[in-house]
Amino acid sequence: MIGDVRLEPARPADLPLIAECVHRFRLDDEDLAAEQFVVARERGRLVAFGRIKPYGRVYELGSVGVLEAERGRGLGALVVRELVRSFPARQVYITTDLRGYFERFGFRPIDDPPPEIAAKIARVCAPLRSGVVAMVLEKTD
Repeated sequence: MIGDVRLEPARPADLPLIAECVHRFRLDDEDLAAEQFVVARERGRLVAFGRIKPYGRVYELGSVGVLEAERGRGLGALVVRELVRSFPARQVYITTDLRGYFERFGFRPIDDPPPEIAAKIARVCAPLRSGVVAMVLEKTD
């Protein structure tokens, strides 16, 4: 159950915890900046996060994480839906090894991602995880 959870922009003071979790969860830690993140707070405590990362002409939804003790409550989905809602482009790109998780939001795998996303997979994802794919969601609203 989600309970009393609020979504809001991350604060600079949130970045050390976000960075520590990103490292522990083996997520993309490249160019972390508080202004890229949305956080979920419950009773004032950060319980989940995710970001919109700019790459020049494209953007990526990424670094979605939920603190271990809070998993299984739908917080990751809450963050993903908020990031998609506020995404600054019609095409929402992600790089992930959790293909099935993101397919339920409407993401589909793509073989030929934009060069920025393909380069990110080689530069950032490959050293962290195997089986990473690029996916896209076409926003309709």
